[in-house]
Amino acid sequence: MRTRLTSSLSAALLATAAFLVPASPAAAAPSFRTPFPCNQTWSGQTRTTHSPQYAIDFNRTNDHGDPVKASAPGTVDVVANLGDTSYGRYVRINHGNGYTTYYAHLSGFNVSVGQSVGYSTTIGYVGNSGGSSGSHLHYEQRLNGSDIKVRFSGNLALYFGTQNYTRTAGC
Repeated sequence: MRTRLTSSLSAALLATAAFLVPASPAAAAPSFRTPFPCNQTWSGQTRTTHSPQYAIDFNRTNDHGDPVKASAPGTVDVVANLGDTSYGRYVRINHGNGYTTYYAHLSGFNVSVGQSVGYSTTIGYVGNSGGSSGSHLHYEQRLNGSDIKVRFSGNLALYFGTQNYTRTAGC
């Protein structure tokens, strides 16, 4: 009898504590901006066959060598060259709370591992490295290692198709 009463009281206390103690809020995503200089318009393409599926390929006329900007403040945690495969030259930025961004197929780097970056930081230059068939910027947002649908200033990118994006936030 005493065991049953103790179990009932314990269950009641746990239920009361769960009701009174609010769950911790989910960490907010950074306010990502498009990864190029202010007032530039780029064509962004998404497709169901892309790897990973939610990545965006950005292009514009004569874009080879154009600067690529950090899309949110963070710390550079990867600067790598995979040669003629996969991402080729790429940068990864850790934005905290499990969020990272990838910038691939670069022609060159402008940052190093451990460097803090802000919205206006040029991290590299558009290129055609790795498994690319032409100059463009391959861009990804990830949460805890998994690709997620890209958002800029809280707005969801177009899936699936092509849309123009212009960086106006913070300009």
